[in-house]
Amino acid sequence: MSPVKLLNRTSFAGLAAILVGNGIGRFAYIALMPVLIQNRWFSSEEASILGAATLIGYILGAPASSFLQTYYSIATLIRASLVLSSFSYLGCALNSAPFEWFLTWRTIAGISGAVLMVLVPPMIVRLHPQEMKARVSGVVFSGIGLGAMISGTFTPLLISLNVESAWLGIGAIAFLATVLTWNTWPLEVKPNHGVQSPSRLKSLSKYEYVSISCVFLAYTFNAIGYLPHSLFWVDYIVREIGMGFAIGGFYWAVFGIGAAVGPIVTGIFGDKFGLKKALLVAFSCKAIGVALPLLSANMIALFASSLLVGMFTPGIVTLVSTYTLEIVGTQLHTKYWGAMTMAFALSQGVGAVVMAHYAPQLTSYNVLFIISTSALMLSIACIALTSTKKQS
Repeated sequence: MSPVKLLNRTSFAGLAAILVGNGIGRFAYIALMPVLIQNRWFSSEEASILGAATLIGYILGAPASSFLQTYYSIATLIRASLVLSSFSYLGCALNSAPFEWFLTWRTIAGISGAVLMVLVPPMIVRLHPQEMKARVSGVVFSGIGLGAMISGTFTPLLISLNVESAWLGIGAIAFLATVLTWNTWPLEVKPNHGVQSPSRLKSLSKYEYVSISCVFLAYTFNAIGYLPHSLFWVDYIVREIGMGFAIGGFYWAVFGIGAAVGPIVTGIFGDKFGLKKALLVAFSCKAIGVALPLLSANMIALFASSLLVGMFTPGIVTLVSTYTLEIVGTQLHTKYWGAMTMAFALSQGVGAVVMAHYAPQLTSYNVLFIISTSALMLSIACIALTSTKKQS
């Protein structure tokens, strides 16, 4: 049998789904926010509410994916989520629409993004050989960074025409990715590659339960670990350090480049050296990246911080999803990955609200960097306590 290529029909479809649902569906709005406020589509408060609606939708989407599977096939849910994610931008091109219209679409974008995040990676990964699962997972999750890069690149160009063009252009990119991969999703092929983790519906053993609980906690702390960079990084560079907007934009672009390559790099590392070792290295590098601004604010430190946090934000998602599969097995993967996605969303949501509330009262963002570095140190400790039969 010929070897399976890393980038193939199914892994590309997985990449496209994560790109549409998360890279574009959730994160492209961040690039649009300032323009929407400047062009008086929304007030600053309304724009923030729309951003929060996406997050609330993401929190709701994780449990919704489990509920909907009792009525619809995974392929049907993926297709529906792809279409809804695409139309969440196309539908927002109506400037005359009431605020509730935009609120509904941003909430739908969050729900669709969560459904795709929960369902797509387990489905794609289990169709590939054991020895390349982490790399395939990396290809799929690279859609987050690629989507952010695409939206960050095209949004300024489209805005030069008008705001409607930006909504339509981003939506068209998502719709194109949906059309290109549409015929892949009915093919829910049973895995037939190599040796896999035991697939069973019985309860987990004691060591499996302890390990998956530790991974669960590590992933929950991880959500807090990246918040200062995702919420305040550009503002920190521009206002606290005193650099220009162009410099802030450059470092955000570096973050995006890191997010695009990070999942693939961590996937290769995970397949070669083992998932536990890869996670320990990834969390350590991310903690260093978050802590770097505490040590220095020179250009090299800012560049390294942007790149490291950018790489290992989606890179850790890649490894955690694959490590969950290794611990609990194929049939329980989607269930436990869905629970972790919801925990991440809740932790991220609560952390973001708290940080956004207290940040204006702080004289420096350094306090937030300390909190997030500490959270990532706890993640490292949690992963160190895990084990699987492979490691025994």
